[in-house]
Amino acid sequence: MSGASAWSTVVAWRWSVLTVIVLTGLLATVTRIGSDWDWVVAMGDHIRRTRSVPDHVPFAAAPTQGWHDVPVLGQLVASVLHQAGTTGVVIAHLALVVLSWCILLVGTRREGGRDAGSAVLLALVVLGSLTSWGLVRLQTYSLPLFAVLLVLVVRQSRRPDRAVWLAPPLVVLWGNLHGAVLLGVCVLGAYLLLGRLRARPQETVAVGVASLVALLVTPQGLDTVAYYVSVFDNAAADRGEGLWAAPDLGQPFDVVMLLVAALMTGLVLRHRRQAWEYVAVIGLVVATLDSARHGIWLLCLLLALAGRRPADAAPEGPVVSARAPLALTAVAVAAVAVPLVLARGDAMAGADPSVVAAVAERAGDAVVLAPAPLVESLAVAGVTVWAGNPLDAFDRPVQEAYLDFLAGRAGMRLAIDASDVVVTEDGTVEAERVEAVLAAAGAFRATSCGEGWTCHVRR
Repeated sequence: MSGASAWSTVVAWRWSVLTVIVLTGLLATVTRIGSDWDWVVAMGDHIRRTRSVPDHVPFAAAPTQGWHDVPVLGQLVASVLHQAGTTGVVIAHLALVVLSWCILLVGTRREGGRDAGSAVLLALVVLGSLTSWGLVRLQTYSLPLFAVLLVLVVRQSRRPDRAVWLAPPLVVLWGNLHGAVLLGVCVLGAYLLLGRLRARPQETVAVGVASLVALLVTPQGLDTVAYYVSVFDNAAADRGEGLWAAPDLGQPFDVVMLLVAALMTGLVLRHRRQAWEYVAVIGLVVATLDSARHGIWLLCLLLALAGRRPADAAPEGPVVSARAPLALTAVAVAAVAVPLVLARGDAMAGADPSVVAAVAERAGDAVVLAPAPLVESLAVAGVTVWAGNPLDAFDRPVQEAYLDFLAGRAGMRLAIDASDVVVTEDGTVEAERVEAVLAAAGAFRATSCGEGWTCHVRR
């Protein structure tokens, strides 16, 4: 490609490129390690050290025997990334985020979307789910994979061909990284059943069956089903707490997400759509109203569909090459994001490293009860914790007691009685409630374990 030709393609993508660069710079200033990342690192460290997949949570004192560990590949990757420190992990996260955005933008442009319009929609998606894009969590792996699935399904719905067979291997990879693969399979299933089955029945059934079987291609085999059942059948999901909390109109970010979702849903539904698109959107709307963390998947779906030309639109023109714009985006993003991330240092960590070190020193071989994300960071540091993530690995009474501890409710007593060191964050309402229970028990003495934190050590 000549220099003039490359520049003309960059110009054709200018608003998309600029938007990705600006959004990446924004994320580089706010991204941090989430509460469900370090436990993944701890599991990966254990697997690498022992060269075996455990049937329990090795860093937890509460019973977890019989747990089925499915996202082993994700844990191993997290363990390796952890060797690069917090900075390396955040940079890797941003790289996957930008990759996801680029996949979605290329998909919308190939389906007839315009540069400025696609850029605006992407900005809405990111601002509408900023807290999700800005957290390093296990679901980070799912971001580019969900984008690939959406682009594949949308393209197949207009021009079905044998490329649909990319879906089963995608599911295999995805299922070994993160459980959001179930949402992807649901979107794929909606398309196969309502958008393809009648036209190509044999191929469609074969792809559908292969994709379902692909879900079981994990270290747990058929027990993968039990793993997913436990993920959805847990106390946090039943109570609607933590990662399972519904959108809260008292939380500005949740309000923005709902407003953006409503606006983009209106843009998608202003044209007549295929049946599978309605089903997929409705399904993710229901999932989002039940649990706010699903909002990011809904917005990504709406972006992929909003850029899709309606069935009665004029034939698309020639597709403008994305090679030069993507190369420019990669260079510019690195130049903007890396210095910003390097400047933040430990501010991006899930828990203050000095506090982790202080608690580990106080605890020794004792069992520690601590709130998230400190509890997961302690697990990485080799401390034995009573319970934490993955919450679904524990028995229901343990799950409920730990959630009660996090919220400062009376049901925390089981957790306190089973622990040798109880860690609280100074000045929080939950800590005051926990300390009141500890004072009534009279079996603990308080000592500082880092600025803003107190260790209550059993006498």
